[in-house]
Amino acid sequence: MNRFLVACGVVAMLAFPVFASAQDTHAPSKVADFHLSTALKVGTTTLKPGDYKFQCIFVDGGHFMVVKSEDGKEVARVPCTPEDLGRRNEVSEFRSITRPDGTRDLSAVRFKGETISHRVAT
Repeated sequence: MNRFLVACGVVAMLAFPVFASAQDTHAPSKVADFHLSTALKVGTTTLKPGDYKFQCIFVDGGHFMVVKSEDGKEVARVPCTPEDLGRRNEVSEFRSITRPDGTRDLSAVRFKGETISHRVAT
């Protein structure tokens, strides 16, 4: 009986980190509000200047950056890859790449309080 309890305890201790990491991977990121003063291309969608909400979600086995307009309608969704930064972000920010023709493409989003940068395929 004593060996059985020890075996159950070992199995529970080994299983707990797996459950915890699975929950963390599937949890959506925080939401960040950004005001765009110029157009920004997110995947194949060009966002006009205005206010938008950005969030990374996990759907169908993949991470996606979702952008919603002020009225809550989804206007863009692109695959993204979470990358560990090793430090906590102090502010929410997005990064973009400026093309030779002057257009800007979203390249990454960082959410305040997270230790992850969400890289967007450009």
